[in-house]
Amino acid sequence: MSWRINDAAELEDAIMNLKMMLARKAGARKNMTVVDVGCGQGGFTAALSRTVGEQGKVVAIDVTDEYLEEFKDRLKRHGYVKNVSFIRADAIGLGRVVPDGFADVVASYRFLEELKQSKDMARVVGEMARIAKEKGRVSIIELCTEPRNEAEEAYIRLHRESGDHLFEPHEVAEAMKEAKLVRVRVENVETDIWFSPDLAKQHLSHAQVWCDADVEKSLGKLIDKHGMKYPALYLVSGTKSR
Repeated sequence: MSWRINDAAELEDAIMNLKMMLARKAGARKNMTVVDVGCGQGGFTAALSRTVGEQGKVVAIDVTDEYLEEFKDRLKRHGYVKNVSFIRADAIGLGRVVPDGFADVVASYRFLEELKQSKDMARVVGEMARIAKEKGRVSIIELCTEPRNEAEEAYIRLHRESGDHLFEPHEVAEAMKEAKLVRVRVENVETDIWFSPDLAKQHLSHAQVWCDADVEKSLGKLIDKHGMKYPALYLVSGTKSR
């Protein structure tokens, strides 16, 4: 094991390339209408924007607008500004802002881990299913929960110890089935993004890494020895039936 990425811009490009691939796996195609639930800083939104093209449409939703400037900057660098609109709303109650059967694809990227209460997961999935069109697709991408090496362990522990909810794939799949989605399937997605200790100890929003006194105390020696690796991901998808 050894890290390959020592530069923050190179790391951002590698993660953006991963998100471009995941946008396709999530079902996004040219000219589609797509909703990105829990868009955060906008990295996955930009990938969806690029994938659907200038004639497509992306609606990005987040409960806060604190990342809006960074969101806009990332969109300018990686997507199409004019095909994206931002809505501030809570994902467990989108009824007033997004109608039933609105989107060809409703997707989220590492959003469930941010939920304040794990019990809200099923409600979020239900809302995502509601706003999908008939025969539309719901796709949820999350971190795999078990590390395969020390560099992944450092990354996953960083998020576990900060209080993130790392759901198991079967939990998400069951919530999709309860939301009446059909052809529910789970796909694992490997990554090859290994980055250096110097990068792992910076604050890099695009990589969702940060370092403070608690992180240094808990993970410092592990990071110094192995760096970090962006873990494998899983994608759970389902189709809305009649």
